[in-house]
Amino acid sequence: MSLQRCATCGKEFERDFGDSSSSLHCPPCVQQLAQSTRASLPLPADTLLPASFPVTVALIAASVLVFVIMVLRGVSAFSPTPQQAISFGADFGPLTLNGQWWRLLTSMFVHFGLIHLGLNMWCLWNLGRAAERLLGRFSYLLAYLVSGIFGSIASVYWHPLAAGAGASGAIFGLAGVLVSFVYLKKTPAHLQTNTKMLGSLGTFIAYNLVFGAAIPGISNAAHIGGLVMGLAVGALLPSASASESSRRTRLSLVVALSAMVLFASAVATKRLRAGVSELASIQQLLAKGNNDEALSRLQQLTTREPNLAPAQAMLASLYFGKSRYPEAVAALQKAYDADPGNIAYLQKLSRAYLTLGQFDQAVAFYQKPATQNPRDSRAHLGLGAAYMGKRQYDSAISEFPQAVTLDPKTVAPQHVLAISE
Repeated sequence: MSLQRCATCGKEFERDFGDSSSSLHCPPCVQQLAQSTRASLPLPADTLLPASFPVTVALIAASVLVFVIMVLRGVSAFSPTPQQAISFGADFGPLTLNGQWWRLLTSMFVHFGLIHLGLNMWCLWNLGRAAERLLGRFSYLLAYLVSGIFGSIASVYWHPLAAGAGASGAIFGLAGVLVSFVYLKKTPAHLQTNTKMLGSLGTFIAYNLVFGAAIPGISNAAHIGGLVMGLAVGALLPSASASESSRRTRLSLVVALSAMVLFASAVATKRLRAGVSELASIQQLLAKGNNDEALSRLQQLTTREPNLAPAQAMLASLYFGKSRYPEAVAALQKAYDADPGNIAYLQKLSRAYLTLGQFDQAVAFYQKPATQNPRDSRAHLGLGAAYMGKRQYDSAISEFPQAVTLDPKTVAPQHVLAISE
């Protein structure tokens, strides 16, 4: 034992030189340094251990559990129907906007089959572990849930009559929060990050947005909504170097602001998509046989919202049922104009023109599906029938063989071809 002068305070203290763990600082200074180090961490040190990812594991387990329950209840493991997904908590405008707001959260844990689940969970495992280490558990969970809910709201706004489900909105939120958090250099000092991480995140975001735009049925609205919310949350989260008191204050502010944004966006979506809520109640009237009241409500609704395609299509069906053909075709034309990508509206409108003997319009409309999908036998059959109505027999005969080749069971074109030979 000998006296040693403390390198921090300058006071002398007894030091055992035979002990290799003995410090160059006196015991009080060692204790003070330890407390200072703990205070500089964003969370207790054990939450940053690289082998411990309880939040990520719990989120994945929740999604897998919901999927297993769905399959055990008889839902297809590879291709659940939209109605089945809705029954297990998927997002659906007529229900969500009519008070079932919990769907904004539950839809994040419902998936359309094993492939959808596997891809999302693989992304969550990779991005979630990085976020859990860099942000800390509470901030990570906050960013995930807030981004996912905002993505669900965006999906309801852009696709109010489609069933929305999956964790992709929340996963894009994680990518967004990591981009802003790393870019603003808020990461813990002992965890090394570099520009390669930002590049990888940027590639992930760009690739999946392009992929989502190219594949029908993928909601890029949820992706973009989650991404925007994640970028904002990442910018607002406290830096890892902030003191514990400053960190708690900042996190409370982020929670409050996030809650206000989610509430305001949900209210705005409900107001802007009020027609969707009304459409659900009109469907209930039709189910009860109150067609006259439903017709009156639809006429008022389509006057207020002429671009609400499902309402126009429903109105057309009621007009057809009452033999009010000109009004039915006009409503169906408005439905198609509002949603030109809907092949069902195109086919219905083409058949309506053919039935009413408006062969020029029928030819124009049947040419679209025949061009977009050359293997659609119904389009070639309809186009041939329209040409027959115009007495353009050569053109008709050129369409009917394609319909027969694509669907050998089609009887009508075979009959026409037999007569013409």
